[in-house]
Parts: sequence; C-alpha cells; structure tokens
Amino acid sequence: MADSPVASYSKTQIWLHWSIAALILVQFLAHDGMEHVWRSLRRGQEAAAGDWPLAYMHVVLGLAVLALATWRLWLRGTRGVPPVSGLEHPALRLLAQTTHFAIYALIFVVPISGAAAWFLQLPGAGLVHVVGKNVLLYLVLLHIAGALVQHFVLKTDVLRQMLAFRQA
Repeated sequence: MADSPVASYSKTQIWLHWSIAALILVQFLAHDGMEHVWRSLRRGQEAAAGDWPLAYMHVVLGLAVLALATWRLWLRGTRGVPPVSGLEHPALRLLAQTTHFAIYALIFVVPISGAAAWFLQLPGAGLVHVVGKNVLLYLVLLHIAGALVQHFVLKTDVLRQMLAFRQA
C-alpha cells in the first residue's frame, strides 16, 4: 500500500475507472449474442452465425475488464487513493467501504467465472457469472447513489475528483 495519502486520483486512475465502467456497461447492454451462443452450445445445437461475433466481443471485452481491473487494483495499492471526506456517518463510511470492496471483487469474479464457463465449458461458472453480473449491477447503482449523495447532500469533492480529467 502507498505510504501516505494522495490528494487526488491520477489521470490513469480516472481513465481506468471510466474505461472499466464503460466496458461493463457495454457488457450489460450487448450480451444477447453470448447468451444465444451459450444456450445453443449447452443444448448441442448450432448457434446462429450472427451471434458469434457478439459472443467473441463479449469474451474479449470481459478479458479487457479483467486486465484493466488488475492494473487499477495495482495502482490503488502502489499509489493510493484520496482519503474519504470524513463528513459521512460511520455507518455510511462502512457501507461505502463494503460496496467498494464488493465491486472490486465482482469486477474480478464476473470475468473469471465467465472465462471459466466459456473456455472450460463449466455451467456452474456460468451461473456464478450471471448472479455476479446481477449483483454487480445493483452495487454499481448503490455506488452511483453514494457519489451523488456525497456531491449534492454532503457537498464533498468526491465526484468532482473522479470527473477531473485535467488534473495532474
């Protein structure tokens, strides 16, 4: 872990945050091709030709999330992150820490379980992938709500820090 707290997120940390968020959003919205191919393969049927490119895109983007998340976690451990505002109730601080931990865990578990399902043909891993994806969706919504509360209710700069693409 970094020795002393940093004043702000680095440009790379901000870029990684939003890149991972964008990739996950694409994965949520464009997963039909993968579902169709997976279902066909599980039934011993041939998948539609038009679904294969979307399935491969899903695999590639999932592996990209995993790679970027690894980089992001390494940066968090070596560079650190800005301290919390200290304005929130301890229960809210615990909720934020728990939510962050769970999101980090799921941005690893979801792609790993998806890769295990796809490459090793493990239906159980596919179930973990789908359940993890759904839990991740709700945690991301909670994360967004927390950022908005920080910004509009507590009047902290937490949201501005993650939007400050021009900082050093």
